[in-house]
Amino acid sequence: MMRTNGLNNNVVLMVMICFFTNMGGYMILPLFPLFIEQMKFSVFAMSVIFAIFYVGKVCGGVPTGYLLKRWGGKSVGISLLALQVISMIGFALTTNYLILCGLRFIQGAIATGLIVFVRSTINEWSTEDNRGTLNGYISSSDGAGMVLGPVISGWMSLYFALNVPFYFVALCTGFALFALIRIKGNHFEQRSEAIVVKDKSRKININQKLAFYSTVHFLEMSAFAVFLTYFALYATHIMGWSSFSTSAAFTVVGVSTFISAPFVGMISDRLKDRLMICMIGLSLIAVEVILFLAFDQHWIVYLGMLIGGIGGACYLDSFFAHIADTVRQEQRSSFIGNVISFSELGAIVSPIVAGMLVSSFSLYVAFYFNLAILLAAILIQLVMRFRLKNPEYDIELNDRQ
Repeated sequence: MMRTNGLNNNVVLMVMICFFTNMGGYMILPLFPLFIEQMKFSVFAMSVIFAIFYVGKVCGGVPTGYLLKRWGGKSVGISLLALQVISMIGFALTTNYLILCGLRFIQGAIATGLIVFVRSTINEWSTEDNRGTLNGYISSSDGAGMVLGPVISGWMSLYFALNVPFYFVALCTGFALFALIRIKGNHFEQRSEAIVVKDKSRKININQKLAFYSTVHFLEMSAFAVFLTYFALYATHIMGWSSFSTSAAFTVVGVSTFISAPFVGMISDRLKDRLMICMIGLSLIAVEVILFLAFDQHWIVYLGMLIGGIGGACYLDSFFAHIADTVRQEQRSSFIGNVISFSELGAIVSPIVAGMLVSSFSLYVAFYFNLAILLAAILIQLVMRFRLKNPEYDIELNDRQ
């Protein structure tokens, strides 16, 4: 359980930080292509700016994990949020192509860095008994940002210039920065009890764990990226949906995640079987895909999105909580940084592979590929769960660190 009421308040502040930063990120997504287009850049130049963001995401996790160990959580968090404010204001002000590319790289690195910072901090502030629940609050804030961000940016685009939302994102990030400054620095130095797997036979060492978690998250991010890239095309050209209906589907996912995440995190804590919850979550995401492949009725597809939102919450809550349960405290931040950086490669590679499949076959094939990715992630977790349940490994409680 949390140690003091003050620390509980700090968790609320951390949820606020996530909400403001996530809302800002989702505000930019629908407007970004229009913002770049009005600068009269070529399609290739626009594509480079898009790609550089994901290169930054790949590069952001490892150094953030390293700096968390060297500087401490509060210093890293403040630095990331301050850079976010500067980069958003810079993006709104400049029209220079090279500067835009540089700022977009920084924004990508910050996006990944903030995930590492937040998940590492929440895992430090929690124990095995409430870790899933607290990670659920973080996932819930992401869902809230997914819902409100596009709504606010869409409204602002009707009345203001397209660079105004970037200033608004900078303002939201400023609120998050203020919330972080309010948290006392000594709370970032507290250490929680952690469950770790004692590997008597040396069959599961830290590098093997890193390979396992990185591969699973790579596959999950791959599936998510394929879905984001091709669902709108599928909805328009196969199901004949309007842009409003397509946007509403994404809204359903966000609302579902927002509502369900704390509850599925609590279930994860109670059942003490986080890998099973992860596998159930990925299975629910697969159900979502199957439903819109099999049906085009709005209510059935929206039901699938509702199920998929719950599945995403199940996976994310239990995945990061399980890392904290099985990796020693002194290794966690760098471990999470490595996992997240590697997994972002999936968001780059998989849509390209799916694109080649679509070019050779049809749009349907992208989502069969999506299902294959999800199945692979489930099977890998099933094998790892068996190894961790094997009697030759014992689980013991570390002394307070």
